[in-house]
Amino acid sequence: MSRAASTRASAVAGQPFAGSSKFGALVEFARNLDLVQTVSLLTLVLTIIFGFDYWLFRIVSRICLLVFVLHPRSLRRPQFWFSLALAGTISIIVEWEQIDNHKYLLNYWLWVLFIVHLFAQPERQQRIILFNARFFLCLIFLAASAQKLSSPSYRSGAMFEHYLYVDSRFKAFGKLIGVDPAAGDAVKKRIMFLRSPFAEVEGNDIHIPGSDRARVAALAMTWWDVSLQLLIGALLLFRRRRTDEIAHVLLLFFIFTTYIPAPVFGFGWIVAIMGFTLAKDKFPRIAGVYILCFFAILIYQLPWRDWVLAM
Repeated sequence: MSRAASTRASAVAGQPFAGSSKFGALVEFARNLDLVQTVSLLTLVLTIIFGFDYWLFRIVSRICLLVFVLHPRSLRRPQFWFSLALAGTISIIVEWEQIDNHKYLLNYWLWVLFIVHLFAQPERQQRIILFNARFFLCLIFLAASAQKLSSPSYRSGAMFEHYLYVDSRFKAFGKLIGVDPAAGDAVKKRIMFLRSPFAEVEGNDIHIPGSDRARVAALAMTWWDVSLQLLIGALLLFRRRRTDEIAHVLLLFFIFTTYIPAPVFGFGWIVAIMGFTLAKDKFPRIAGVYILCFFAILIYQLPWRDWVLAM
């Protein structure tokens, strides 16, 4: 009887945990992917769901998607990416006042893929795409950190506090962490009063009411955001395996946490593409987590903000 029990125990011990086996399959899947083709496909998806709003780009991106569905090898043609990059550039020129910063990054990346596909040699394609992925991640995070640290209103937490009060994208998150929506309404009324041409305010300065909870949350968000971005950019500069691994972990943490309160999903998608590009061959397990990132970003678009506000 004891022998039977020990046999069953050893059999159970030999069985892999279901979750780990599924993740192992995901890692193996990521390892076997063709880097350039996968990055190209992820970028095409990005242009469809988080691309430019200008009508020309929307038409061109959908035509490119249809062409890809009918002729998958078109993804490897430079003309394919030239049309998308040109449409993106025209969109920026026409609507430059309304374009978000991450849309410029998307357009740069489209031109990178155009250049990549000008070359037939896979080694040269990979060198170009790996160099640009690292370059843009370092540039994005270090430049953003420098700009934020140079701004007194950012360092004080005033920017995020303002967002928690008046930005509709942060309203649900503010309620979730305990910021009274009435505080935001009061702030909006004071701001509207200040903007009125009939308002008479001495020194053009008024006291805006707020809440201590919002101020503490804004300070936490401020220094969490800037320190994380500074670390990611700085670690990637060293080009060492250990520092790269830490940078990837921080970047994944940044993606999984930032886009819950801040619905700038296009930026999250493109930095996930760049992170996946750098991790695919060196860190297959981390590359597998980047694949999960894309699903997380899609899930974050659920109308949970409306659900929170309706509570």
